Amino acid sequence: MNYLTKEKAQDVNLIKEIIAKAGYKGEVRVLVGGSKSFAFAVEDEVVRFPKAEIIWQTMQRENQILTEIWPLISDKFKNRIHPITLVEGEYPFSVVKRFVGKICDNRDDEVNALKVQNLPEDKQENLAQALAEFFAMMHQIDYTKLHVPPTNETIDNWDVSKKADFDYAKARDALKKVSSFDLDDYQCDNKNEALALCHNDLSGSNMLLNPEKEDILVGIIDFANAVVEPKYLDFFPLYKINRNLAVEVIERYNALVDDKIDIKQTDFTMLAYIGYNLAKNDNPPPYFMKLLKLFN
Repeated sequence: MNYLTKEKAQDVNLIKEIIAKAGYKGEVRVLVGGSKSFAFAVEDEVVRFPKAEIIWQTMQRENQILTEIWPLISDKFKNRIHPITLVEGEYPFSVVKRFVGKICDNRDDEVNALKVQNLPEDKQENLAQALAEFFAMMHQIDYTKLHVPPTNETIDNWDVSKKADFDYAKARDALKKVSSFDLDDYQCDNKNEALALCHNDLSGSNMLLNPEKEDILVGIIDFANAVVEPKYLDFFPLYKINRNLAVEVIERYNALVDDKIDIKQTDFTMLAYIGYNLAKNDNPPPYFMKLLKLFN
């Protein structure tokens, strides 16, 4: 197998030829891609070419996970989650039905993305409720009856406090140098370490929104990072969109489940993550300073 280079991914005729051999024909349009794949719209489907073998393995992992959980997905989310098809060949790729919507991102790209804080209040509430229901559905799945594939280095573990090189004092000091936040203020007495099957990467680029629809959340994608882990970590990626959204989702989630999450616990996780990364650099990287701004 080969994997597309950036130059080959820019050759639309080559892309048409590759996918046509597998029976997929139609106009090819380049989509906003991520760091892991090159994405194209073909009619009402999305084709993704992995950039490396380990990404292809991740796509295989996603396919296995979706196959396992598909019978357990509630009817409410059956049309918001689509199974993927894997096509092997000289250039392997995945195919999934395309959602008509925009990613929920903070980038300045009005064509492909929208900012949650710019949505009308009723749409923000609608989104928070839908996300809370999604997490509640995922977390009630009996993961002990599944065969969740092993993780690899592409799958993030958001809890930096478990890392061997995590130094609480250094993370706390680094955070205090650039903000008014003190990790001591976010120590949680009611930690919930209950395990659940988690999406683990429901950041803005993995949810599709259509503000013209009554139900604004039209699609949830990328289950390749799904893992069994403490369920509070599933809310971490929402902080990368907006802390207010994360808090609203957790509060609505707590109204749906018995085993509740203390917001202090998720707040601490994000602030520890930021402090840990700031402590590793003399000059704060813009990304982590942006996360800190989103926390306010």
